[in-house]
Amino acid sequence: MVKNGLPLCPCGSGKLYEECCYKKKGADGEPLFYKGAMTSNDGGHTWHPIPNVRFAAIVGGQAIDKHREYAKDLVAKSTLPERFHEKFMNSYGLFYQSFEQLLKACQTPSGKGVSFQMDTIDVRKCWKEYLLHGRILLDFIGLHSRTTLGLNQDIGGLNEKKFALLLTTLQKLGARDKKFLDIEAELEPLGDDIVAFIRFRDKEKLPQDTIVDFPVIDSEYGLVKDGKVSVNGNTFDMIEFIKKSHESIHKLTLLLLGISH
Repeated sequence: MVKNGLPLCPCGSGKLYEECCYKKKGADGEPLFYKGAMTSNDGGHTWHPIPNVRFAAIVGGQAIDKHREYAKDLVAKSTLPERFHEKFMNSYGLFYQSFEQLLKACQTPSGKGVSFQMDTIDVRKCWKEYLLHGRILLDFIGLHSRTTLGLNQDIGGLNEKKFALLLTTLQKLGARDKKFLDIEAELEPLGDDIVAFIRFRDKEKLPQDTIVDFPVIDSEYGLVKDGKVSVNGNTFDMIEFIKKSHESIHKLTLLLLGISH
């Protein structure tokens, strides 16, 4: 039997195998049931337990697949050539997963009592992955925007200058086809969030940590509640920035894939 897509322990405890008998050793020193098998009550599939060390990889793989399936539905509605669908699905899936992991890391206080630190190793790791996979996705859709939107020139991977070039190109093409003006009108409000993300991304290429732009908070300087940082009367809502940048990149992706305009 399974729970949330993961196998229950063959001993019948009702717990996940990874949380139950895998921690127990047999007389031979091997995990109990490691080579055993279990058949579900309905006579369905047979399951062979796997080492605990792979547990996180399984959960992560399921998350990627969930977002990849969503990306598959998106790209099926797009004007992107089919030979690029697989690469888009993987890029989008990893970006979406990195967003969820970063959000979770930021919303999990570290420290004790009312003393928190937003700047933690876990947040730094998730932040770098979010920027990395966002960069890959922005570069991908920028490179393919000429084909998907029917532009008259290549835009290239999206950086701050290329985003401005995209808007200018759409404005010029709008003189003969209103659809380009419609796309430009939908893209323009996303500009602040996209450019802010790109600037963080570009700083990451330099020998410094972009996360230093977000204050380190502890009981001596300020408090963190629901992701809102308050220091000396000033606030920066890191979680709001992450959510807005993700939402804007998502909308940008739809527009540049020819899905929504």
